Amino acid sequence: MDTVQARLERALQIALRTDRSIELTVAGRTDSGVHALGQVASFEFDGEMPEMIVRSLNGLTPPQIAVRAVTPVSGFDARRDAVSRTYCYRVLTRRPGSPFAANRAWWVSRAIEREALDCCAAALVGQHDFTAFTPTETYHKRFERIIHSAEWREEEGFLGGDILQFRVTGDSFMRNMVRILVGTMIEVADGSRSLANFESLLKGAQRPDAGITAPPQGLYFVSVDYPDPPPRPVAG
Repeated sequence: MDTVQARLERALQIALRTDRSIELTVAGRTDSGVHALGQVASFEFDGEMPEMIVRSLNGLTPPQIAVRAVTPVSGFDARRDAVSRTYCYRVLTRRPGSPFAANRAWWVSRAIEREALDCCAAALVGQHDFTAFTPTETYHKRFERIIHSAEWREEEGFLGGDILQFRVTGDSFMRNMVRILVGTMIEVADGSRSLANFESLLKGAQRPDAGITAPPQGLYFVSVDYPDPPPRPVAG
């Protein structure tokens, strides 16, 4: 399968001049079509790190991938050592849509109530059972997650207030969790679902009780936090 992870693993194998396969462990999940602004990955390598490793990796991968830094760390696991992750989902609310948001945001053409979105976001903060917000067929064993912060905000920039961003930070996220949360919150905001119903879903309701899964192109993995700052990155 042609994935970002597969491309990076092959590029690492070439840049490090090793016959051994490189297996990446990534900090956060990104389904097909989802974007990543600040992904972190770890891998095991016993040899010496080339001085120009960053330049080599960017030369060996397509322009859709940008390696920003490589940092040697002993015993580091990008997924297990993370203490929180932040995602952003972008919704284009204007009518008509915009070609500049194609494959970068979800265009919602129907009228939505901003206050309802804010109330939904406020209800998410804290520890809840998110069983309703991940596919029924799942490998997850634990469905409780802690949401540290959640908010809707108007995006600044080219499209101005036509783009709403949902930003959420939590200890970890399940498959499709943010996309189902957004899809369900939009149903509250367009009047097809009540706020009380949304709040009840956070008590361990089942997947069919929640709303649609928002399309992947609006979702961005923004950043991941660790308990200690990493060492200085390798230059180049």
